[in-house]
Amino acid sequence: MNRSPISRWRWVTWAAIAIHFSTFLLLGLFRHWGYLSSLNDLGVFDQAIWSTLHGEFLLNTSNLNQPINWLGFHFNPVLLLFVPFYALSPSVEWFVLAQAAALSLAAWPIFLLASRVCQSGKAGLLWALIYLVNPFLLNAAAWDFHPVTLAVPFIALGLLAVEKADSRLLFLSCLPLLLIQEHLGLSVAGFGVLWWLRNKDWKTAVSLISLGTAHAALVLGVIMPAFSPTGSHLMLGSGPDQLSRYGWLGHSISEAAQTLLTHPLAVIQALILQTDGASYLGLLLLPFLGFPLAGSAFLLPGLPDLLANMLSANPMPRSLFAYHSVTLVPVLTAAAIYGTRRFALRFNKYTLTQLAGLVATVNFATGYIFAPLPLPGAHNIWMPTHFIHWPDPSVQTIRAAVGSNASASVQGNIGTHFSQRRDIYLYPNKVGKAETIILRLESPTTRLLPPDPSMVSTLAGHLQMSPTDYLASIHCLLASKTYGVLIWEAPWLIFAKGAPKGETEREIETRLMRLREQWGLGPKEETQTPAECKG
Repeated sequence: MNRSPISRWRWVTWAAIAIHFSTFLLLGLFRHWGYLSSLNDLGVFDQAIWSTLHGEFLLNTSNLNQPINWLGFHFNPVLLLFVPFYALSPSVEWFVLAQAAALSLAAWPIFLLASRVCQSGKAGLLWALIYLVNPFLLNAAAWDFHPVTLAVPFIALGLLAVEKADSRLLFLSCLPLLLIQEHLGLSVAGFGVLWWLRNKDWKTAVSLISLGTAHAALVLGVIMPAFSPTGSHLMLGSGPDQLSRYGWLGHSISEAAQTLLTHPLAVIQALILQTDGASYLGLLLLPFLGFPLAGSAFLLPGLPDLLANMLSANPMPRSLFAYHSVTLVPVLTAAAIYGTRRFALRFNKYTLTQLAGLVATVNFATGYIFAPLPLPGAHNIWMPTHFIHWPDPSVQTIRAAVGSNASASVQGNIGTHFSQRRDIYLYPNKVGKAETIILRLESPTTRLLPPDPSMVSTLAGHLQMSPTDYLASIHCLLASKTYGVLIWEAPWLIFAKGAPKGETEREIETRLMRLREQWGLGPKEETQTPAECKG
């Protein structure tokens, strides 16, 4: 009996998915256990779910140094799906598991889509592999968990639904997107336009467009401002770039929309000439050899994410090493599948499988070069001191000694291990007010330079302060009359209000001098101590 093209290659595809999932599940766990996760990424979601279980709905304290509801920062109701898992076992490992599963499983609808379009299971496998090894996807999988990664399989499933002309499957794919991120309602509207272009069904198209635009208006214009401490979207503010990515467009949704509609040429000029927008587009298209441009209709669901990344005053969303472009990967893959079909039909020189093999070769090459893994010749941006890590038993000891009710100012790269509490802040914020200060005097990465906190994968990025200021602040704490050393078990250093002074200060000073040498900071200089440390 003849088997379908899909059945011949489906088990190979599932094997690739399983390998991908296992690799990035372990990578995520090793990163967290190796103190490469961040309080203001993974720790935010940990505190939000833990606090929901303890009577404070989606609480966040570290981003603005004050208690806020996380929905005022990002609209991520999907986080509530983790509440029952936290009721069983409150652990950030649930987030790591969910992210690895979501990104890997999205390869299956890509396989089904490509197999239908190319009429070849082998081509379907190649396109699934192209998706799995895309450098943007690999680097997103290596980041701390972010809810937007959960959208990826639903976007891939929605693209398959459009190809199959299955309106029910499309609605089932789009509805979860509305609960994942504030701007994904516009992606749903994009699916509506794509559905009309492909299937000429105006009822389904209008329903999706109306649903998506109404959701975006409600969330961005009403719900998020209601939860925001400023009364407006926090990223439309006038503070640091991280919190005012779109403030240059206006300080409200209506002002930003008016700028986009009334000054489109000035905005385009800013995107192309004054930012790295052109190079960002090139990086997105390069692994696909530009073929998505020939299947441009399938790019429509990704336009909101593309615009959000390009319009950001903070360049990080356009980085190949960040997570912000992850939802574009299935969209670009689908557009490239249709683009190669158009190319093959026009020139009749290459088969669809040959073109898929060519794109796969380029994706494997770029994926390898920029892989966040300890491979020979790979960029490996995180550069951990060791690749394999296991849970540190000291964490449980410190949690017990500090207690879950104490407010804490915690070093950025260890904050996720202590974020299940009512008040937690990124060190050195709230020093002088926090009851405890939790530090770990050791670099989690061999990438010590540059000493710029905006470089997320460096020591400064993990500390969220320059190493020089970090060491100076600890000297200050040792001289403080407010704090004493509660625990000193190298590399762990925990200060607490009212803890007695002892003989450990001299040993800690020796450790600080050794770190200064290891980190290449030169001899200690007499510098002004941070204001937060005084007293």
